[in-house]
Amino acid sequence: MKAWTSKTAGAALALAIGLTVPGAAFAADAGWLKSGSLYEIRTWAGQAEWGSQDGPLAGASLFQPHAIAVRADGSLAIADSGNHLIRMLAASGVTTYAGHFSGSDEGGLPTGSYHDDLADRALFDKPLGIVFDAAGNAYVADAGNNAIRKISPDGKVTTLAGSGLAGNADGKGSAATFASPSDVAVDAAGNVYVADTLNHAIRKISPDGAVTTLNAPSTRVGQYLPGAAESYGDYADGALASAKFNEPSGLALDAKGNLYVSDRGNQRIRYIDFAAGTVGTVAGTAPALGADSPYAEGDYLDGAAASARFDAPEGLAIAPDGTLVIADSLNHVVRLLKDGQVTTLAGEATEPGSADGVLYAAQFDHPTDVAVLPDGRLAIADEAGNKIRQLARYAGAAGLKKDGAIKTLLNGAPLGSDKPAFVAGGATYLPLRVVGQATGFAVTYDAKTKTGKLSKGDAVYTVTNGQKKVAKTVGGQKSELALSAAPVLKDGSFYVPVRFFATEGDLDIQWDGAVQAVIIRSKTF
Repeated sequence: MKAWTSKTAGAALALAIGLTVPGAAFAADAGWLKSGSLYEIRTWAGQAEWGSQDGPLAGASLFQPHAIAVRADGSLAIADSGNHLIRMLAASGVTTYAGHFSGSDEGGLPTGSYHDDLADRALFDKPLGIVFDAAGNAYVADAGNNAIRKISPDGKVTTLAGSGLAGNADGKGSAATFASPSDVAVDAAGNVYVADTLNHAIRKISPDGAVTTLNAPSTRVGQYLPGAAESYGDYADGALASAKFNEPSGLALDAKGNLYVSDRGNQRIRYIDFAAGTVGTVAGTAPALGADSPYAEGDYLDGAAASARFDAPEGLAIAPDGTLVIADSLNHVVRLLKDGQVTTLAGEATEPGSADGVLYAAQFDHPTDVAVLPDGRLAIADEAGNKIRQLARYAGAAGLKKDGAIKTLLNGAPLGSDKPAFVAGGATYLPLRVVGQATGFAVTYDAKTKTGKLSKGDAVYTVTNGQKKVAKTVGGQKSELALSAAPVLKDGSFYVPVRFFATEGDLDIQWDGAVQAVIIRSKTF
């Protein structure tokens, strides 16, 4: 939804937002597009409990942050939908950019409203999408007000199009109507594209405020209760004028000026080629829509784009190399579409949660948007988690150099050892004592038999100098495992390959060849 290359219209400024974890990210490091092994997910702002507290990152709170967009100064705008506010996230903390508290309902939840004015006096109702143009104007898909709002750089909020009432009429400015628009994109010419979700339509607002509908309306009707019918979205590729969508929810313009669409109700990613005047499906498939089913059935499957499965895909972003990043909301993961393949970048598929950690073990709770930042990090709006999360390179490598020495980092900090690590036979060796320190095993060593024992709980591993086999005992049950390389005696110390015991200790272990370091991390933090 928020690719910095197109959404900031070429404002390629270095992002001024600092990491909130120890160390610093490498400049413009988007290596996660090739491999996520040295990257991790951490919470950037927000708390498990919802709130609207401005201030330093550690204490700031959000409520259902649905969409994000990078501003030219490097700050991150947030459509904080549950608070009906537009927030701004920077190194100094979180501030309210537009909107204000207007009251609570009977359940104590903030209520939205509709008012154009200066930013601190304006009111929104469930803002779901946000984007900046080259001039610094913000456009907001104000879903609850069925309107597209505009925030000028001098802090004035106006309505670009829409009347505040739900409808499906083209026209200019307030003569046009929308039905719960959920995303916006803006091209270099100043045209604003709208995912008009409940009208199942892609709309275009020209710079003079004229609204047109680009695709065909859905005529599908289903019975959601006996005797009660409702209009549903539909699915059709082909000529843009006859194409059909089902609750489109996310937009991203590519370098050609064409539009990716998250077609949430169809569980697909669609692509509008404006020059050809066509709509095609570029990723995702699903069973045919049932006669009385509003949505196609969602699922989860990586692989070839044509057979991949999604479950309510929403926010989109385009990385500098053209990779499409997808917030797959009900699968609770972030996916990539590249070279005709769909892969999972981060998250534990189908399992909602809040854990930070290495990419495959971290958890999200209904992620709804993504934004690629100029320094290479990825920001993620974790809507139900009430947080903004970030994907960044592991902390701790700053200052390390490739100097011939093997380093070992445990959760970002150098692991103390009076004997250096070494590599032999494709395995990285550390002294037995240090391996125990790194992996949480208690260790003993018998110099006579040249055997070492590592124990944790009721599990005991016995290793012997020169032998690859490992005797494992758990609760009295014995088994035999194999090391990748045999333990060795060197310079008066008993060395063992570290990877085996890191894996047995349920830790993540990686090799950073750029600085010749063994990276050992807890899978979740």
